[in-house]
Order: sequence, then C-alpha cells, then structure tokens
Amino acid sequence: MSNFFGFFITIIFYKIAERLKWPKLPPIIIAGGAIILMLEVFKIDFEIYNKSASYLTLLLMPATIALGYPIYKNIELLKQNKRIIYTAFFVVTVFAIISTYLTAKICHADLCVIESMLPKSVTAPIAVEISKNIGGIPELTACVVVLTGVFGGMFGHKILEIIRVKNDIAIGLSLGAASHVIGTSRCVEKGNEKQIVMASTALVIVGILTAIIAPIAKKIFMGF
Repeated sequence: MSNFFGFFITIIFYKIAERLKWPKLPPIIIAGGAIILMLEVFKIDFEIYNKSASYLTLLLMPATIALGYPIYKNIELLKQNKRIIYTAFFVVTVFAIISTYLTAKICHADLCVIESMLPKSVTAPIAVEISKNIGGIPELTACVVVLTGVFGGMFGHKILEIIRVKNDIAIGLSLGAASHVIGTSRCVEKGNEKQIVMASTALVIVGILTAIIAPIAKKIFMGF
C-alpha cells in the first residue's frame, strides 16, 4: 500500500464532504465518518492509515500560522478594540481551564484524562504540545480538541443568536477562543471580515496563553 494512501484518501473524502454542503454537519465530521467506515469495510489497519496520513499533520502548523494574514491585514481594527480583546482573551483562557478541570473532577476523571482535556479549546498543533508538556495523552487531547471545535462550529453561531449576541467582534472572539480552527472556519464560511479577524486573533493568542497558564493551573489544582 502506498506511503501516501492515507494522505490522498483524507483529502479526497474531505473535498467530497465540502461539496455536499450539509449545513448541519461540518466537512470534518462527514469525512471522518467516511474514513472510519472505509477502514472497517476494507479491514485496513488504522496504524497503516495513520502513518500514511501523518504528512497532513506537518501542514497543521503552517496552516495555523497562515491565519495570521487576516490579522495583519486588519491590524487597525485590533488596535481600536485592544482593551476589550486582551481582557477577553485572558478571561476566556482562565475560564476554559478552570471549567474543564472542575467538570472533569465532578465526573471523577483520572489525572491523565484531566491533563489531556485542559487544552481542549486550543488548536490541535498547540494543544498536543501542551498536553505532552503537562503529562496528558496527546491522542486523547486531539480527540477532545476536534469534538470541542465541531460542537462550536455546528452550534456556536446559533447559540450566540439565541442569547442575542449580534456584535461581530464578540462573535468572532467567542468562536475563535472556544472552538479554535473549526470555529474560525465557520466565520470564514459566513464571509464576515470582522468575525474572521477576531476569530483568527483569538485562535492564536488563546493558544499562547493556554500554553503559559495550563502548566501553572496544573500546579495549583493538582499540587505538582
């Protein structure tokens, strides 16, 4: 089997899922389900697929960095709202970590599970590294990150609409900070420039803040 089998299959299924344009389901869910079904039907070992699809992982960080372009392009918008933005980033990061820890404790989760879940609202390349550094399980972290992003991508705009949040800056910050790349991609689909800029900014800055705060939170909450 080709060393690039997983690489090409993943791209093909994702592009098909994009063309389906099902508003209720993000392409990542459709493509992921299709790949799982294919592996099961044709009895393909997951490790074989995973190894051949690993080249895509190398593209995650450059893709994340590329999101900096709309930020650079609209730097004046950020300067005009810098106090609100930076306050929101810090509050969101701290709240996400504390709420995740408390929820996991209430559910009597193991320590390694809690460590794996702390960076759940951060884009995958950053979240996986944070998880490694604080003793989590990177694979579990990646799974939780995807689920968090999918939930935000599917329901984020609707929830904000229900609670009557109409400000594009607030919407972009919320989705980028809570649902990382997938939330940001939904803003891109909406075509609203303010939302895209704010979501991209939140995605990057919240990732950096989480990398700083998560190890500190672990020491405070877990005692080492």
